[in-house]
Amino acid sequence: MEQYWQQIWIAWEWGKAILATLMLTGLGMSAIIGAAYAFFKFFGEKWLSQKFAERLESYKAEQTRELERLRHKINGVFDRTKRLHDKEFEVLPDIWAKLVDARDWAGSYMAAFKQYADIGRMNDADLDEFLATTKFSEGQKREVKNASDKQNAYVNTLERYRHADAMDRLREANVSLSKHGIFVLPEVREDMKKMIDLIHSAIVEHQINDDHDVRPRMREEAAKLKTEGEPLFKKIERAVIDRLWESTMTEV
Repeated sequence: MEQYWQQIWIAWEWGKAILATLMLTGLGMSAIIGAAYAFFKFFGEKWLSQKFAERLESYKAEQTRELERLRHKINGVFDRTKRLHDKEFEVLPDIWAKLVDARDWAGSYMAAFKQYADIGRMNDADLDEFLATTKFSEGQKREVKNASDKQNAYVNTLERYRHADAMDRLREANVSLSKHGIFVLPEVREDMKKMIDLIHSAIVEHQINDDHDVRPRMREEAAKLKTEGEPLFKKIERAVIDRLWESTMTEV
């Protein structure tokens, strides 16, 4: 700004000198005023044009810097968003698959009606052959063969394996969610965690019923899994489908 005022002052000094010269030549006042007006109009327009051009260049440079800063910021956000979505697309199907396995294995373990091999009718050779197809340890096989109630011993041992299998699947789902849940939308992650908790509570309730032969059997957690778990499971399924198929349905 100081530089601008200096230029105006210099122009004014020149203008005064020119006006004095014109007055000495004896020109009329109207001619002098006209000449002064023409001089200052010319100089003022030139000065304003110069300053406008300088300001315009400064504005363009500032806008260029701002656009570059915004472009860098947008590219960074886009890159992080893409990486996050890629990771979500990778882990979400795995978490979902493990959650489905956990629910299905728990359902099989807690089923009200189950079919068991009738080992009470088997002779020793048939029983040995049948037990060889199971996952029972050698000690468990001997316990079944030596039990006074072979059928009951077999069923109890088999149910312990079913409980272990159900808990293993549930644990896998929980571990997968714990490790990769940060890449899942918070609301979906919370619903999955709630589903795992519902399944776990129902499994524990069923195990207590079996181990302690509870009569009448406790069914509160099993009922809760049915009334709350089933609609929650469908909600999670819908959310997973939406997330995985969202990009293919987005209009470009």
